[in-house]
Amino acid sequence: MNLEEFNIIIFITGIIVGCVATLAVKSFSTKQQSKQTASNSNIITIKSLQQELDNKQVIIDNFFTDSNEQLTFVEKRLTELRNCLASNASQLSSVTIEAAPSTPNTNNTEETSITEPPRDYALKKDKEPGMLSESFGLDDRNLDLEPKRTI
Repeated sequence: MNLEEFNIIIFITGIIVGCVATLAVKSFSTKQQSKQTASNSNIITIKSLQQELDNKQVIIDNFFTDSNEQLTFVEKRLTELRNCLASNASQLSSVTIEAAPSTPNTNNTEETSITEPPRDYALKKDKEPGMLSESFGLDDRNLDLEPKRTI
């Protein structure tokens, strides 16, 4: 083999290796760019979903606030109507009708303020004290388990 043939073989081999390396680097860079665009689109999607969720939550909060205000207004108007009917009915007849109370019923608040003692739902054998019993856990079963130590 001549030196010229050897140089031609090395030159052709270099061209082939360069083309393969270029294709490998190009495919690697396109994969990286596609991953970046996919992650950017996911971030944009997550941000847009969070923003949409926040907007819907604001709409829901406004709905319940407005509904509460409207119900309060209707209750006030209903109380005024009852008072007006009671005063006009007393003018028309001798029957007395009580006017609507200006404050909500206090009987309901008194009933709800009554508390019950806690109930004992602990699993227990027949005639064994429950966990809420005053004598629960005060027996001396542990004395047999631990030997007495003296120095």
